[in-house]
Amino acid sequence: MRRRDTRVKIAPGIYRDACWWYGTVHVRGAGELNPKTGKRKAAFREKRFALAQPITDVQAWRERTRAQLLDQAERGSAPGTFARDAVHYLNAFTAHLASKVARKVEIHAWVREFGDRPRGTIRPADVARVRTKWLTQAKPLSPKTINNRIGSLRHLYHALDGRRAWTPVDDLRELDVRPTPMQFVTNALMLTVDANLQRMEQKGQLRTPKHRARFRVLMSTGRRPSEVGRTVRTDLDFDRRIWLPRDGKGGFTPGIYLNDDMLAAWQFFVAVGAWGRIDTERQAEILRDAGWPTGVRPYQGRHTLGITLSEGGTDLDDVGSMMGHKRRETTRKHYVPVLNSRMQRASESLAGRFQGWPSVQTTVQTTLAKHGKSQPKLSHAKRLAPRGTSKKSA
Repeated sequence: MRRRDTRVKIAPGIYRDACWWYGTVHVRGAGELNPKTGKRKAAFREKRFALAQPITDVQAWRERTRAQLLDQAERGSAPGTFARDAVHYLNAFTAHLASKVARKVEIHAWVREFGDRPRGTIRPADVARVRTKWLTQAKPLSPKTINNRIGSLRHLYHALDGRRAWTPVDDLRELDVRPTPMQFVTNALMLTVDANLQRMEQKGQLRTPKHRARFRVLMSTGRRPSEVGRTVRTDLDFDRRIWLPRDGKGGFTPGIYLNDDMLAAWQFFVAVGAWGRIDTERQAEILRDAGWPTGVRPYQGRHTLGITLSEGGTDLDDVGSMMGHKRRETTRKHYVPVLNSRMQRASESLAGRFQGWPSVQTTVQTTLAKHGKSQPKLSHAKRLAPRGTSKKSA
């Protein structure tokens, strides 16, 4: 095919060069499905005709093709396809969710995989194949992220077909998620990170103090980033020092009394307008640049607050309310105190059984110590050989 700049336009959508006629059709909303919006992109069609054919054949082809594309644009995604049902689900069943943005991202991941495929033809093997793909791709997804996506897919089927309806994920076992051990973060570290954030703002490395405001609220209150991100101004009562955090379903968890640190953090948060969803990955990168230890999640600040409360003698029910737990078992599983508790007293009652494990020097060690020498290292064979045997016999 010759270069397009050698063509001559004969009529709208009809071109000619020295060898061929060219018919072109361009229709908006009739192309491939955009998984982010659930709408179709523009469609472009082109066909080549011999110069011996009359131009009316080109015109007839354009009319037929244009009619087909316009019909496709009007229909959008066919009813019953996964993409069409996904759009309906997101519009009708997620508006009340405080995590609707995350739900939209998770559903769009499935739209990219199944697209125009009829939803009724999606089988468990298809979901398992996609899950394997996500686990083995160049940048594999975490098991927790995949489990969240599968949970969203299950909710889509139940919302559209009924709570007891069959779904292609009913028989898929959730992936094992390796729990992250709790790590205690010192107050000195948090103050150091906060000071470094201020220096980064002064040097122009950070254009806004919003990250520091969010960090202060998260560290002082110990609540989840999602709860801070859902907060609106009416949830805060500075006169009475009360904050009513919103849960994942749009309701409210028990209120928190704001001490001086919490109140100052929230006042700074409001002053700089740090409202909105918190990008935890971006937040973690900024905190690491400010001195937060690599390999320690900023979420450990929440665990630190829970551990501090429990070890200070706060009742577990009160710890659970402070942390936003709905079940007492969750608090008991993670925040049973170790210090200043019955567990500490039980361990201390056993102290002295082994007299602190005193060290006893052997004759060889005593002799070598007098001459300032260290004990020679034995080979693996000599260490395993019993006394009275040679290395060869061993």
